Amino acid sequence: MNSNKQNLINKILYRSQYRGTKEMDIFVSRFVKSTIDSLSFDDLKDLDLLINMNDEDIIKISKNEISFKNSKILKLLIDFK
Repeated sequence: MNSNKQNLINKILYRSQYRGTKEMDIFVSRFVKSTIDSLSFDDLKDLDLLINMNDEDIIKISKNEISFKNSKILKLLIDFK
């Protein structure tokens, strides 16, 4: 695996566990762990954008109340919840 991709994976895994609220730490880290191995590098970049959003926006995205540019990541998130 390319080192840039592995670095991004490590960054995403870390960030998904330390978001600020314990409930979102659990939700987001479980989502990330369940999907991260199957994503392309471009999808990982979009996942990185998603996990760096604030908690309220992630909740709205998971409820399909607001859109997210990557439909694959969005579908995975909605299916996961």
